[in-house]
Formats: sequence, structure tokens, C-alpha cells
Amino acid sequence: MKVLLRLFITYKVYFLITFLFILFGLLALLFLKHGESVIAVNQCHNSYLDIFFTFITRLGEITGYLMSVLILVFISVDLRKKYFLTLTMSALLSLGITQSCKHYLFKNEHRPSYFYDNLHAIENENQHKNNSFPSGHTTAAFTFATVIAFSCRKIWVQITTPILALLVAYSRLYLGQHFLIDIVVGGILGIMIASICFYLINDWFSSPK
Repeated sequence: MKVLLRLFITYKVYFLITFLFILFGLLALLFLKHGESVIAVNQCHNSYLDIFFTFITRLGEITGYLMSVLILVFISVDLRKKYFLTLTMSALLSLGITQSCKHYLFKNEHRPSYFYDNLHAIENENQHKNNSFPSGHTTAAFTFATVIAFSCRKIWVQITTPILALLVAYSRLYLGQHFLIDIVVGGILGIMIASICFYLINDWFSSPK
């Protein structure tokens, strides 16, 4: 418990921003009807935002993993093995958990396009209809963001990483691919997965060999 508390204190800026996102998301879930948020966000579109959020959403895919490795190299001259191992372990767990939930535990959870036929369609962006919960892109984005934030205590890293993850989450609503609950749970999962992996691997590296 003390170790986790120290983790929150050390990276308080990152956790404060992500906590506010989760709190806002949970409050929105309480007061908005299911689907209201995705319809509202999806309908506020233009060609520039289409391009921007189509690009941003890619950060929650394999592109995000590769970019995370590059960022880790950039912010740390002496790239420690524990950060790369944390990133790899977190990414694999994130993928495994989200895909298990999507295809087995919650396989009957449909996406917005299954219920609404008036969603804004973007060229070359397929609007999937099934396997909605949770958002894999959001989970991956927050997983990557958390690991990167843990690897560097600089304030600009602590601020930039959660904002990028938030943009990925928002892009899933904008593109009409997920409901609000999908991205909120995805964000929580990503933070928890990365935090637990960081704790376990850091503890392993700190133990006498």
C-alpha cells in the first residue's frame, strides 16, 4: 500500500489529470442517457477534425506502441530495461484483457453504429458494429501514456501524455466507434494495467539477485 501511495505522490500531476478525466466520465455516465455523448460528439464534425481524429486514434493501435518506444528513447538517454519490459508487459496484458472482454465476456455489446444509422461517416474508416466494450484504443493509449509518464518525472511529460491519451479516447466518440462507458472503463484499465506492471517489474529489479 505504501509503495502504491508513493507512486501516486511521485507522479501526482499525471494521476491528477487522469483522475479528473475518470471523474468527469463517471459523472457524465450518471447524468447522460446511453448514447447521448457519442451522438453529440460525433455530430460536431468538419473535414479538419476528421483528419485530425483519424490520425489521433492510430495512437491507440500498434503505431502507439512504436511511438512509445521512440518516446522512451527520446526522454531517456540511458534507456533502462525495466521501462521497456514494463511497456511490453503492459501492452500484451492490455491487448489480452481488452480482446478477452470484447470477444468472450461482453461479446454481445454492440457499438453505436449498430443502433444509430445517422452517424457521421469518415472515408476509409469502417464503423464496426460489435465488440464495443471496452475501448481497446483507449486502454492501449492510457497504458502507453502511463508507462511513458512513469519513465520521466518532467512536468511536460506528466501533462502531455495524459492529454494525448484523452484525445485518443475522445476520438473514439468522434468517430462513432464507442460509447462513453467504453472509453471510461478503457482509461481505468490502461492506468491500472500499467501501474501494476510498473510496480511488479520495479520491485523485481530492486530485489537482490
